[in-house]
Amino acid sequence: MKQALVIGAAGDVGRGVTGTFAAAGWQVFGAGRSAENLRDVSNEVRRQTPDARLSTLVGDLATETSTRDLADTAGVDQLDAVVTAIGAPWPAKPLAQCTFDGIADYFDRYLRLHFNAAKVLLPLLKPNAVYLAIGGGMADVVFPNMAPMSMAQAAQRSLIRGFAKESRGSGVHIRELMIASNVNGRSTRDVAKPDWLTDQEIGRQAVEIASDIDAFPATVVTMSPQDRVPS
Repeated sequence: MKQALVIGAAGDVGRGVTGTFAAAGWQVFGAGRSAENLRDVSNEVRRQTPDARLSTLVGDLATETSTRDLADTAGVDQLDAVVTAIGAPWPAKPLAQCTFDGIADYFDRYLRLHFNAAKVLLPLLKPNAVYLAIGGGMADVVFPNMAPMSMAQAAQRSLIRGFAKESRGSGVHIRELMIASNVNGRSTRDVAKPDWLTDQEIGRQAVEIASDIDAFPATVVTMSPQDRVPS
């Protein structure tokens, strides 16, 4: 049985990823910062997949030390896939009203988690394991009052590409799944529009990448509503 660690399992995207990996028959370790939220995720997944093999882990990526602790608990060296579904919200604000220190603080909160995860976990993964970071499509699109989020998502993409280039020869497959869409997840169900990608759709794409990495040779895999197969 294949094993996957989903970091950010209680978030809007992470819930869908955790549930779809479990439904696909994987042994899943769902990690997050809140035991209460993880219990809720576990209950939700088991309602959908009663025989789900899901364990939850409380931990974080705030420091390299805490990331190593999470890696040890999850047994990262035995995993077939790691998926990071993590981010940080940006309060809509014009650039002219921002300070550089404020933007730098946002970068720190957003990118530090991705940096710590990749730096610590990648050397521990076995050959042919998949490391998949979920990223945002605002890396390519800038909306008014949201430029710092676009900047951070673009930086995340470059970070993943950098680790991919520098990890050649390790046997680990590094990808970013870039979501070019708003997300219909737990916190947005009441306001989501039909053209928003759902957490389940994103999860299914993540499972497909982890299960058949050769079908996704590019480091960055873009997913948008236009990729949907008509029913």
